[in-house]
Amino acid sequence: MIDPTTYDWQRFSLTFYYNAHITRVFRYWTGAEGLESFFVERCIFTNPRGEARDNFEPLQSGDTYHWQFRHDFAVEGKITACVDKEQLSFSFGPMHVDVYFRVLDNQTEVQLIQSKIPDTPEGRVLGHLNCRSCWTFFMTNLSAVLDHGKDLRDENPELVSSMEVGFVPLTSR
Repeated sequence: MIDPTTYDWQRFSLTFYYNAHITRVFRYWTGAEGLESFFVERCIFTNPRGEARDNFEPLQSGDTYHWQFRHDFAVEGKITACVDKEQLSFSFGPMHVDVYFRVLDNQTEVQLIQSKIPDTPEGRVLGHLNCRSCWTFFMTNLSAVLDHGKDLRDENPELVSSMEVGFVPLTSR
């Protein structure tokens, strides 16, 4: 049993394995077209000179991003590291996300670590529990896209929201 008084609410880690070559998996994480297939509705990367990158231009450290999700949510941030087929790191609101890639047997291992989560009641729910659930969904969705070409995201965001993954404030029950 996890003790919530000693649990580290300021970070979490998830590891997934994909039956796809590391080059392909890395491209899905670092290209607008790839991210739009499993994660965001619209992705815009901008280089340090303020110019939008096209879908085929490699992402680089120092770039900024604008991600619009299918629901009424958008986030902007900065790419802090992008090492080909090894690492992608970026700011995510006040938080930080590191994504590491490596070949393991015939699979690609992807480890995501989200850190700098505010240790407040809101940070624990929105930054830790909700983000962890959302990343679990989106990383699973990447597997569905890679293996079957099927995007599992909500087709009608008015009816259901994968962005909140079932977290309802206790006061509304």
